[in-house]
Amino acid sequence: MTHILVVSNDVVGLTDTLSVLGHAGYHARGASTFAEARHRLAGRSPDLVIADQRLGEYNGLHVILRARAKHPDLSAIVTTGATNHGLEADATSLGVACVLRPKNAKGWLAPVAKVLASPRTAIRLRMKDGGV
Repeated sequence: MTHILVVSNDVVGLTDTLSVLGHAGYHARGASTFAEARHRLAGRSPDLVIADQRLGEYNGLHVILRARAKHPDLSAIVTTGATNHGLEADATSLGVACVLRPKNAKGWLAPVAKVLASPRTAIRLRMKDGGV
């Protein structure tokens, strides 16, 4: 079973995303802060981390870098609400997919499947209206 850690300070969106991923057969856990994500990463390493760009004084790339310190081959997605070329460039240089946040949680299924099916390379995904 594929393990996914979703990190978002949008608690409603996080709950919906975890539900959709769970119904799709993934083992999905959530964290709403950087500190909570760090705690979850101390246990079993996920196969994929999805993290919001903004997490208080930290950002999603901080979570991903921390996760990759223990597991360099970890797949990862950083998500944002609007196009951010700086974030895309940073994500690409780290081999992290940069995805515009889908309008609904079901919109996560396609990018998650695509990232998990790809070797960990500089993947650039653009989400428009919840589709790839």
